[in-house]
Order: sequence, then structure tokens, then C-alpha cells
Amino acid sequence: MSKILTLSIITFLLFSCSSDNSDVQKEEKLDAELAKGPNSSKINLAIGINNNADLSLVFKTLNELKFDIRQMHGFLYLSNTPKSDIPDLIDLLNTKPYINTGAWQATNSSVFYHAEEGKTYIVCSFFEMNESNQKDFLDLISSLKLNQKEKGNLSLSIPEGTQTYWKTELKKYSFVKWTETFDQVCIRYEQRPVISADVPAIGNVNKIIPIKIKFNVLNGCGSFDSLTETNLGNTKTISIKAKYEGCFCTQNIPIIETTYNFTPTKTGIYRFKFSKENGESLTYSINIQ
Repeated sequence: MSKILTLSIITFLLFSCSSDNSDVQKEEKLDAELAKGPNSSKINLAIGINNNADLSLVFKTLNELKFDIRQMHGFLYLSNTPKSDIPDLIDLLNTKPYINTGAWQATNSSVFYHAEEGKTYIVCSFFEMNESNQKDFLDLISSLKLNQKEKGNLSLSIPEGTQTYWKTELKKYSFVKWTETFDQVCIRYEQRPVISADVPAIGNVNKIIPIKIKFNVLNGCGSFDSLTETNLGNTKTISIKAKYEGCFCTQNIPIIETTYNFTPTKTGIYRFKFSKENGESLTYSINIQ
């Protein structure tokens, strides 16, 4: 009797596991079939692009997946165009239908001279990037000898019902940094380099010393999120995290200011290091008396 009971339990467990696996396989198969369907303008998926990604490979891959690229946003390019020739550059960019859509176009806010680097910044958004527009854009980058400084994100039209599938599937590609569906609030975070910090030369022990820190974000959706402090003896390394909230953002690079309040508990020389670009640091010293 016990042998019969044991056999029945094993049979039940095997059937249950088989049934569960079958349901999972059916669901995965359904997702895969839906993913082959027509794109829907109602459903959008944003993907962040890694800075070291080859844009031509990104285009090629997404074309093979048969996605419509609705918008490219947050891409930052550097040009050797002198400040005096920026109006001509803006006029050239606005001959491109994927830049000048009527509602959106190149302006002094999205094409401007950055004196600190001696370069002209181009932070336009690009719309309805079909294969013809993709080719023209790649040719534009080549002809103007533009250098990519920051990769942004792409908004893709995907088939209805496939948000969960593609949100996970696209992360398998090396050029994808993050994914987000537009049925949620588009939020992402990023460490940003510091432009400057107002650190006084002298301070007093047990007195609050406000230190104003300036950094920039890549579009109008960016704001200050948090500050991280790492201590090694009397050396403090400060990092800034920005928050980007929103799926469609204005085309500008605002400079944001935040304040770090330092309260020294003993006298001595303190050093502050703020992360710049390319792993470099801004370093300041303050004598606490």
C-alpha cells in the first residue's frame, strides 16, 4: 500500500512540474509571437545607449529587429565650429527633416559654444529615424567631423503587449544601458562631473561651511538627486548623482547648483576632491583653525 501511495505522489509531482513548465513555455512562446507583430504608436520603449556603443551597429541591430525609432534624445556631439559660425551651423541642421520638425528644431539652446572646452555643443533631438534618416545622420556626423561626447536614449515603437518581453530582451545587447516603458514614468540616474566648487581657503572648527557645487545635466529633465561623500583621513571625495525624470525633455544643458555643508570637528588641513570627466578630479584645500 505504501509503495502505491509513494508512486502516486511521485506521479502527481511529475505531472505538476510538467504542467508548470508547460505554462511557462506557452507564455514565453506567446511573448515571442507577439514580439513579431506590427509596431504600435501607443506603446513606446526607451533604451539607454552605452557611451562606447557604435551608433551604426545600434541602427543596424534595431532595423533587423524591425523597430521604428521614434526619437533620439540626450545625444551630445562636439564640433570645431567657431562661435561666429554657429548661426550657419544651426541653419544647416534645420535643413534636416529629422531635426526640424516644425515643433522641434535646432536653436541657440541646443547648439551653442562651450568656452571651457573651446567647442561647439550640439544637443538636438532627432525624430522618426527611419533608415534613410539614419544614413543621412551618420553622413552628417562624418562630414562635420563631430565627436560624440555623450550617448543618450532612443524611443522605440514596439508591438502592443510586448513591453515586458522587450524590456528584458533588449538588455541582452551590449549597447543597451537600461530600458524603460512609457507606460511608467521615465526615470533614470547618472553620476555627473562637477564643473566647480566654491571652497574657502580658511574655516573654523565646529562651524558649518557651506560649499556651493556646480554641475550640469544633459537635458531639461535633469535635476540634483544626491551627494555621496567618501572619507580617507582628511581627504573627502564628493560625487554628484543627477536624476532625470520624464520621457520627453527640453534640449538644453542646464547648470545646476547644490550646497554641501561641511562641519569640521577638528583643526587641520582638509582636502576636497570632486569628480570631473575622464576620471580626473578638482582638488581644493581648506585650513581649519
